[in-house]
Amino acid sequence: IGILGLLFLKSIGLVIGLGSAFFRRPGYLLDSIVVMVALFLEVYLEKKEGGLLLVVSLWRVVRVVESAFELSDEAIEAQIEDIVCQFDELKEENRRLMDSVVEKNREIEILQEELDHYKKSTNY
Repeated sequence: IGILGLLFLKSIGLVIGLGSAFFRRPGYLLDSIVVMVALFLEVYLEKKEGGLLLVVSLWRVVRVVESAFELSDEAIEAQIEDIVCQFDELKEENRRLMDSVVEKNREIEILQEELDHYKKSTNY
């Protein structure tokens, strides 16, 4: 009953967390129905079939672990996307800085030519 209670609370948490998206996921919906039926049979009817449904619903534990891995994969993918976006921004900033360096080098060349011209004109 304790395990079924925890699985039932997890199902309620999923309904609250996912909202209407919960009902579009057949796996979550089926798991919740199995847990509710098993809990009902165990608590109210005290039949042995509830134990059978408990065993069937234990596969849900495996599914929860799998979901945790999926969530961690999604978090890693989100971080990778964020890093790629930051990299693109840095690449753009680098391009702008390189353009600025090229422009400043041109200005330096012009000023150097003017200085050379001024030195030549003062030497004569």
